[in-house]
Amino acid sequence: MEELMNYLQNNITQVLLLMSALHLLMIVAWIINTVKLKKMIKKYNGFLRGTEKNNLEEILMDHLTKVEETQEILKGQKKELRRLEKGAANCIQKVYTKRYNAFDNTGSDLSYSTALLDAHNSGFVLTGIYGRDYAVSYTKPIDRGASKQVLSQEEREALTAAINKESLINP
Repeated sequence: MEELMNYLQNNITQVLLLMSALHLLMIVAWIINTVKLKKMIKKYNGFLRGTEKNNLEEILMDHLTKVEETQEILKGQKKELRRLEKGAANCIQKVYTKRYNAFDNTGSDLSYSTALLDAHNSGFVLTGIYGRDYAVSYTKPIDRGASKQVLSQEEREALTAAINKESLINP
């Protein structure tokens, strides 16, 4: 111990310089920490601004509750969407009309065949034949892309074009 005291007395200038340097480093570290702390407090207060909550934990718990409620609503909406998609698969989604001249002695393409199909390619073909003195229209049912009745060339073209259209809902 006595050696240490002698050393300190003999080198008091170096010891004081070392202590001053350490003290100065501590002051710089304190200033840096104070600045960082003020920035963090400012961000924290900004985060809490506009809320009725007093601390971050309450805000996070409230947010978690809202997320869980949103997930429940989303589950219900997904279920409803599946129900609607299932129902929409049976609605007419694909339509194609082929216009043509059924008789050579008539003026323009007034005759037509229109295929109206659902996502399963079921529906009907509506045909209207127009002549000079008369007009006839009829339908032929379509089940899964096929008809039990013979289709004319124009009806087959309309049916094929409608089948090749992309459906809005994939069954």
